[in-house]
Amino acid sequence: MERLILVVAALPLVSALMVQLLSTGMGRRVARLSVAAVSLAFALAVAMLSTVLMTDMSGQVALTDSWGILLLDPLSALMAVVISGISLIVHVYSVRYMAEESGYARFFVLLDLMTATLLVMVAAGDLITLLAAWHLIGVLLYFLLGHDTRSHSAHRYAFWTLITYRIGDVPLLIAAGVLYHTFGTWSLSGIFAGIAADPGVQYLGLPVTELVAGLIALAAFARSAQFLLHTWLPYTMDGPTPVSALMHAGIVNAGGFLINRFAPVFVHTDSVLPWVFAMGLVTAMIGSILMLTQNDIKKSLGYSTMGQMGFMIMECGAGAFSLAIYHLIAHGVFKGTLFLGAGGVIGE
Repeated sequence: MERLILVVAALPLVSALMVQLLSTGMGRRVARLSVAAVSLAFALAVAMLSTVLMTDMSGQVALTDSWGILLLDPLSALMAVVISGISLIVHVYSVRYMAEESGYARFFVLLDLMTATLLVMVAAGDLITLLAAWHLIGVLLYFLLGHDTRSHSAHRYAFWTLITYRIGDVPLLIAAGVLYHTFGTWSLSGIFAGIAADPGVQYLGLPVTELVAGLIALAAFARSAQFLLHTWLPYTMDGPTPVSALMHAGIVNAGGFLINRFAPVFVHTDSVLPWVFAMGLVTAMIGSILMLTQNDIKKSLGYSTMGQMGFMIMECGAGAFSLAIYHLIAHGVFKGTLFLGAGGVIGE
């Protein structure tokens, strides 16, 4: 059963390869192949989640001895259902929406690669795999936002998003280095076991839990558009609507997921969680106020996402990690629907 998480993540990757290879001969029909692969991934993810919940099982599959580990636990199974489900809706919507755009097959290749990368990220059981997926999401988002090569503004804000993401990657990279040098392993389960055994462990005279939790929080702030690192989010609306839906429904939520994945670290801190709560509170207030001042519906939805991400980070800061995951799922479904329906509202 552990290998099922590997199959779920591999299906969109195989689909991307097949779409690229068959696009010349099949033309726009390759979209059906992409939709079919994501549909199968969603069905397997649902079956996987049901099994995990009914049997309370967990496990992992490792491609090598030290990295390439994918976890099968309730969090990864639940997030796999959310990601594949939202991606399936975006895929189906894109079949007709992108039909008149150039680079039709390329768009579905990128969409499949993004889905596969997100699935790997939520299932990553080691720091190397997590860092690779975390970085690749930013790169793929850059190409998706800049899909229309004729739009200079789309490319400009896609590049600004990429730069912000790279800034947010630095704290996570430092945190990974500190954890590896402290515990001598890349495995998340091994690291969490080490912290549980000795919460007061230090690195260069600094408490590891406080240092690592602070760095991970900074990485999450950049990805989830917290105040001062939020400027990229409202200005990415020149990208295709399906990309906006996937980004606001899933990719922006990665910050909340990251804090939840490292919850065993955060629970042993004294000062980080109040700081996380305060940052979420400020972001929620500013995002909600700016949302009410916009006259463009997509930009209003962008600031709404900023406000909701603030509330989600507040929940993490209050130690309500399960509530944050519920908020993540509810916001993903709700905001994805709003973006996909924004065109009809504008048309009215």
